[in-house]
Amino acid sequence: MRKPPGRIRDVAKETGLSIATISRVMNGSKSVSPKTRKRVLEACERLDYLPNPAARALSTNKSNTIAAIIPTIEHSVFAKFIAGIEQALGTRGYSLVLAISNGEDEEELKAARKLLGMGAEAFILSGAAHSKELLDMFLRRQVPIAFTSVWDPNLKIPTIGYDNSKLAAEAVRYLASLGHQRIAVFHGPLKTSDRTLARRQGAETVNTPLVELEFHETELSVSGGRVAVREVLHGKVRPTAILCFSDVLALGVYFGLREAGLEVPDDMSVMGFDNLDWAKETHPPLTTINLPAAEMGKAVATQIMDHLETGVPLHRENLDAEIVRRSSVKEIK
Repeated sequence: MRKPPGRIRDVAKETGLSIATISRVMNGSKSVSPKTRKRVLEACERLDYLPNPAARALSTNKSNTIAAIIPTIEHSVFAKFIAGIEQALGTRGYSLVLAISNGEDEEELKAARKLLGMGAEAFILSGAAHSKELLDMFLRRQVPIAFTSVWDPNLKIPTIGYDNSKLAAEAVRYLASLGHQRIAVFHGPLKTSDRTLARRQGAETVNTPLVELEFHETELSVSGGRVAVREVLHGKVRPTAILCFSDVLALGVYFGLREAGLEVPDDMSVMGFDNLDWAKETHPPLTTINLPAAEMGKAVATQIMDHLETGVPLHRENLDAEIVRRSSVKEIK
């Protein structure tokens, strides 16, 4: 017969320590010496003892659980972000619970209520546009929250991410510096993403007499990029460059151009936004903006843990992002 997993009393007996001391170790108390902590953890491993998280949460009023609600898991930029969060949380004994909102306020609110019921102590949210009902619920319960993938110094809730408006403007200026005066800009639905809206607004600031932009809203998918490029190619005046506010759209543009018998960048320059893992593997490699997704995950997780443990306030953090110059964009001479 398999030996049943140990209990806290078994660990106390094995180590000769009190149940209170074992509890302090399992709860991460700093009052326990490293030697005692090591002794207890080794005994826990031998006895296959794991603390009951629900019981621990009731006794300490701490679950060591952080929640993140993201719009989708279909794009690897979110995978990088979540991996960064988990890496940081794991170093200090915290756990992550995750929910998908599909960009819908009602689904986000439903997910938040469920995660609160699971004992989540703090929340990481994508973007800064959320329902008043959701934010009021966090405020009433005094639950710490942080917005990510955005940076806005004017918001009361801390934003930990990057300046989408500025980065989009930089992308347009980069294309313009290479002689591109007519640029098509592809983006996903504006009503479901404040990040996309900020990028469009940033690009529009560079819409000068020397640079003519035409915007195309499409589904945020490879298929969406393919459909949008077909529309552009059937237009009266063809742009020399396509700026995509997502690498996923850029991949669809590659496919659409190839289907039309056109080559990147000889017939059309293409630029993305994200620097997903495969961007450097496309043919030609995709020029794009490298978003610090993993670094952002680590930064927000570290801030939240520090806040929960010491009370230090959460603060805004603007992370660096940069253009990665590859060979999908050519200079117009």
